[in-house]
Amino acid sequence: MLLALFLIDVAAGLYLFLPLVGRRNAGVKFYRLILIVSGVLVVCASVAHWDPNDAILIGLTAVVYVTLRYPKRLIFRVPAALLGVAYLILAVSMWRMAIGATWPWTIAGALSSIALLGSVNLAMLLGHWYLVVRGMSIDPLERLTIATLASVLFRAIVVSAALIVPGMWPAIAIRQGIFFWMRAGWGLVGPLALFPMVWGTVKIRSTMAATGILYVDVVAVVIGEVLGGWLSAIAHVPV
Repeated sequence: MLLALFLIDVAAGLYLFLPLVGRRNAGVKFYRLILIVSGVLVVCASVAHWDPNDAILIGLTAVVYVTLRYPKRLIFRVPAALLGVAYLILAVSMWRMAIGATWPWTIAGALSSIALLGSVNLAMLLGHWYLVVRGMSIDPLERLTIATLASVLFRAIVVSAALIVPGMWPAIAIRQGIFFWMRAGWGLVGPLALFPMVWGTVKIRSTMAATGILYVDVVAVVIGEVLGGWLSAIAHVPV
């Protein structure tokens, strides 16, 4: 269940943060790449833990992929909007089943995890795309870099708020200390520490250097979110 939850969060984040890139900047092929990656992640999630809603996501992804050449027509806009809504609904419902938290905690955990995983992974993939599309505007990568900072701050606020719940600090930060502090160090402090380096390389248009740092950022976030998902299942709040 936790593996499927992680994969759905990544897929949802990749798709939902695509508007920050902009089709005119990266081109149709980049959008198709992200749709393929997110679709494969959903298929893997369905293998790990089958959910009938996975078939809806896969079907909508296929429709959006096929109609991508008609960006201004309803035949594309309606499925694209429905796919975004479907991702959010499925991610929230899976968080609810996986951690058994109340709805406010579930929604906060789902949105913060999707935002962090999506922004970091999409920024890393976009960094590679600059090797394919020469002369592409640096603005999309700047927007995603800022989004990663906002996302990690949002995630840190959610985790900090969860630890204020009576009895949660000794149960998680002390009894599960080795896992929690690895989660906090890798998944929260790590991205914050790497942000100035990523931003600095982006500002001087050194996209190769930014992509290399984003690789480390992705590894740190993935470790943090995997541990965070496991701890959340234990604590029944998003930590």
